[in-house]
Amino acid sequence: MAERGRKSVASLKVAGTTGIDSRLAPPSTLTPAQKAEWVSVINSRPADWFGPENAAMLVQYCRHKVQSDLIAQQLEEFDPAWLVDDEGMKRFDKLGAMMERETRAINALLRSMRLTQQSLYNAKSANTASRGNKGRKPWQVEND
Repeated sequence: MAERGRKSVASLKVAGTTGIDSRLAPPSTLTPAQKAEWVSVINSRPADWFGPENAAMLVQYCRHKVQSDLIAQQLEEFDPAWLVDDEGMKRFDKLGAMMERETRAINALLRSMRLTQQSLYNAKSANTASRGNKGRKPWQVEND
């Protein structure tokens, strides 16, 4: 219930904590690349989206994402001529399996934190978004 009467000068000078953006800071245990991923994810959502209870999953996501990037870099640098040799084939297969494992872990963590497109759309809005220009008026469509 509100207080009656005039407010004192002292009560007017006290600043409230509302409106302060208090996003989770990356843990000190993360590498610089993992911290960059953390900041990217944290900044992609409203300030109150992640709480301290999400920190462990977010840490794991950042680790898997950076690991996946390293594996992807190895796959991009892989020379197709190496596939002729059995060792090259084994290495390529191993890298592919590692990439698939990281992708599955990333996908599971993103789903758990409700960060996938599927979790952001309901059935009707997803259908509308997938129609592309069909929902636009003829004068709203840009011609190439």
